[in-house]
Parts: sequence; structure tokens; C-alpha cells
Amino acid sequence: MKRYIIIAATVIAFLCIVTLQHRKIERLTNERDRYRGNSEALMKDVEYFRVRDSLSAARAETLELTVKEFERFRAEDAALIRELRERNRDLAQVSKTQSETIIELMAIPRDTVVIRDSMPVPAVAVHCGDAWYDFEGLLAGGEFTGRLRNRDSLLLAETVKYKRFLGFLWKTRRIQDRNLNVVSLNPHTEIMSVEHIIIEK
Repeated sequence: MKRYIIIAATVIAFLCIVTLQHRKIERLTNERDRYRGNSEALMKDVEYFRVRDSLSAARAETLELTVKEFERFRAEDAALIRELRERNRDLAQVSKTQSETIIELMAIPRDTVVIRDSMPVPAVAVHCGDAWYDFEGLLAGGEFTGRLRNRDSLLLAETVKYKRFLGFLWKTRRIQDRNLNVVSLNPHTEIMSVEHIIIEK
């Protein structure tokens, strides 16, 4: 009887060791894959392209960082998020897009009169615009004043490719590739850079 108890205890201990080792190997494999994916993402440039021949678009690889890595390597972003009264450990994703808007202006000036200190002052007014911007200006008494309103809309689409069992069978839960596609719907806007970070828990 004692012998069976020893054998059972040995088998249980062996199974516990195998389970712990399997979990450790799985964790290290996931971490290795994450580092490899991050290295590839950092090595690749942001891909810029056009949609509908006029809309600026960009595709960026995704970085996967832990909260500590995010606070270390993206300290300015982490500080800004704290100012939003959000805790960095509650973060799920951070995306940054930088764009530049260049609008070729063309308007026909028209004569007008403005009243300053109860006196009529001759002036020249301009106005132009479309669905994405409005520009209006006034040149009176040697001084120009104006206002430019620019409207933009960004479409962000994340794509995820999963690894397949044996490379070609059914999809697994392990991620092979993750990208963020950003399209500016304003035809005057050029996307300059895109960054997409997933926070690992």
C-alpha cells in the first residue's frame, strides 16, 4: 500500500513539473514571438498609398508592449494619458497619426466696406471652400484678417492574420501579423506617420 502511495505521489509530482515547464515554455515562446514581431515592425517603414486616387492612406505594423515597456519607451504618451485621468495599466491600444493639410487657395476678391469707429473703410473680401475647408479673409486699412476652418475624418481599420495549424489547416488563436490601416477622407490631407501599439496585459 505504501508503495502505491509513493508511486502515485511521484506520478503527481512528475505531472505537476511537466505542467509547470509547459506553461513556462509557452510563456517564453509567446514572449519570443512578441519580441520578434516588434523587431519586424520597427524594421519596416510605414507604407503610404492612395485610395480612390485622391485619399491619402498609410499602413503600419503593430507594436506589442507591456505597460512597463510603454511607460519606458513612450514616456511622453504615458504622461499625456495620465493627464486624461486614465491609468496606463487600463490601456488596451494607443494609436498616433500625424497628418499635413495643404490646400491650394483660389478666390475672386470682391470690394466691400467695413465700418470702423463709425467710419466706412473700403476693403477687399475673399471667400472660398469646399466640403473639407472654408477660408474667408478681409483686407481693410492695410491689415488682413481671416479664418481658415479645416475638417478631417480618419478611418482606422485594424487587420489581424492568425497562424494556421501546420501552416495551412485551420486558424489558431496565435497572431501571425497585425496591421493598422489609416485613411484620411479629406483629399487635401497627407498622412505623414502612423504608430499603433497594443498593450499586453
